[in-house]
Amino acid sequence: MMRLAKKGWLVAASLPAALALVAVGGEAPKGKYVGVQACAKMCHKSASKGNQLGIWEKTKHAEAYKLLLTDEAKAVAKKLGIDAPEKSEKCLKCHATGAGIAADQLEEGFSMEDGVQCETCHGPGSEYKKQTIMKNKEKAMSLGLVIGDEKTCLQCHNESSPTWKADRFTTKDGKKVGFDFEQMWPKIAHPRPKGE
Repeated sequence: MMRLAKKGWLVAASLPAALALVAVGGEAPKGKYVGVQACAKMCHKSASKGNQLGIWEKTKHAEAYKLLLTDEAKAVAKKLGIDAPEKSEKCLKCHATGAGIAADQLEEGFSMEDGVQCETCHGPGSEYKKQTIMKNKEKAMSLGLVIGDEKTCLQCHNESSPTWKADRFTTKDGKKVGFDFEQMWPKIAHPRPKGE
C-alpha cells in the first residue's frame, strides 16, 4: 500500500519493520534510523512538548519485540515452521523497527528490541531530528519526516498476520472488521500541544 505525502514522498512500506521511504523518482530514503531513545532525548518526552514517549511506552507497539519472546508467540511461530520468532524476518517485519534494514542505515544506539518505534510511522529521523528543523513541519517533511496514517497501520494490521481475527472489532455502524483505525488511533495518538 502506498500513501502520497507532502513534498512528493511515497510511503512504500510493505511492512513497517522494513519501512522503506522512496521518493517518487525511486531515490533512497533520506537519513538513518536513530531509534526511539534519540527521539525521546531530543524533545518528545517532556509534558510541555506532548510527552510522545510516555504515550508510546503505554502502547503495545513499545512491547511488540518483547511479545516475540513469549510462549504464545513461540507457539504461533511453531505452527508456521519458525523456530525463533525474535530472529525471524517474518515476525520481526511487524514487531521491530529496523528489521531488514542495512546496518549502515541504523545510527549507533539504535535497538530493534525497542519494538515498533517512532520511525516505523515517521521515517528515518537523522535528517529531521534537530529541534530547529522539527519546529518547521514543512522543512522536516522535506528532510524525510512522514506523517503516518491508516494505510501505515494496515501494513501490519491485516489478514497476513498469523493472529488476525476478521471480526476482532465492531465499527460504530455495527460492522465486524479485523482492524478499526477509528477505534485504535486514539490509543496511540500523540499530538503536539497547540502552539508547539
